[in-house]
Amino acid sequence: MTYDYNLTSKFTNVNFKANPAKIANNAGKNISENLSGNLNGKQKFLAKIINVKEGDSGLSHSRFVQATATNWVPKAVFARSIADLSEITFLEVFEGAIFFYLPSLMGEFFSRRKVFSKFLPKELHNEVSKPVSEIIKHTETAKKLLPNKAAIVLSCTAIPAAGYALSFAKNLFTLKVFNKSDFSSIVNLDKNKKEDIKANERVEKSAKSSIKKAGFVSLATFAGSLALAAIGPKSKSLQKASEIFLNPGAKIYKRMESSGIKSKNLKKFLETYVNLDFDRKSNGSFGLGKGQLAFTVCSAVAGYFAAAKDRGKLDVMEVATRLPLIALYTIFGSELLDSGFKNYLFKNGKFKEILTQDKNTKELKVASLNEIYDIAKKTVNGDEKLLKSKVSELFKGKAAISLTPFIFSLLGVGALVSLISRIWTKYRFNKGIGNANFQHQNVIFTGQYVSPKIKNFSEFTGNKKL
Repeated sequence: MTYDYNLTSKFTNVNFKANPAKIANNAGKNISENLSGNLNGKQKFLAKIINVKEGDSGLSHSRFVQATATNWVPKAVFARSIADLSEITFLEVFEGAIFFYLPSLMGEFFSRRKVFSKFLPKELHNEVSKPVSEIIKHTETAKKLLPNKAAIVLSCTAIPAAGYALSFAKNLFTLKVFNKSDFSSIVNLDKNKKEDIKANERVEKSAKSSIKKAGFVSLATFAGSLALAAIGPKSKSLQKASEIFLNPGAKIYKRMESSGIKSKNLKKFLETYVNLDFDRKSNGSFGLGKGQLAFTVCSAVAGYFAAAKDRGKLDVMEVATRLPLIALYTIFGSELLDSGFKNYLFKNGKFKEILTQDKNTKELKVASLNEIYDIAKKTVNGDEKLLKSKVSELFKGKAAISLTPFIFSLLGVGALVSLISRIWTKYRFNKGIGNANFQHQNVIFTGQYVSPKIKNFSEFTGNKKL
């Protein structure tokens, strides 16, 4: 994203009175009339998708679409019972809100505007959304901005805490609605199993306890954020700590660089994903940061495993089969596929007019939507007869570069992971994992398997006392 620090006075005047819905819908720049006028109906539709994907809120929107397509849709298709489908839907609906939209909404419209703006002079209200690397260039304002910005981020700890607690809330939801806590029963593998009342009580107690702990952590960190905003501008140590807290990846790389480790890709990765700072939209408001998304997803992963443990080994193993890839995909989306696809196209000389390489950084750059018209006009030397066909040709290349990895990942990743996960879970159940009847009939406490030919325990032990 290109950061625009010369904000208009219009934004300054409405900064803390803006309509959240309007800013949330500010997905990207408007598609130019020159481009739109040279596209057909289908191309205009694709252009809108690309515009949203590459706009201010593109990370939130594109990750939400990808998560829905790769998590909810295939899991819903392969759902093994109504209870399974219901808790899948419960998780995905709330995860979508927590992961992709709550950080920027809470950070911007609650923390920044309603609470922490009161700790800053009015002339610095808009400056706080600048990235840390820009803020630290100005020593005097940094003293006030860094603690305030860190306080805003810290006040949003409720978001990863909610991500962690969500899986416990899902367990509680399934227990209350379907009176089930055993995973093999929930996914319809053990149709005749009766629910264990004590197990249900244990799952309920664990879920309520974990949700309460998440709430306590949220309140405690919010109280800490208020103290940081109030005291931070007067303390050099808190100012330095705020800088490290907001972007630890930058500090980690500096240490590595001083040890002789240098890598542009590693630097970019650390500063992007080991980073708790907000992104900055073109209107100066907060957007979802990639590092924030990564941290929230990692918190949710911990919650998944902890909540699965309450419902038995079979649930833990299914989570372990499915979640690592899905979590990585939620964080990175189709970016890894994007990079590989662009490199493949560039090496094979495809779409040369819109896919170029920076001579200094060697990074590949794809022309933006609104650059397509200008490139086309320049290529045909202003010939109006050839212009429309050239715009259409370049747009097809843009759509291919932007949407091919995106669509492939939507159609392939989630379905494959969900199908494999379902097959493996059934296989493990049939082998005895999570199957109480199998375990009671064929396994003794020493872990030795009893031959089906042996009719009773005394025959196996030779009537010997253990």
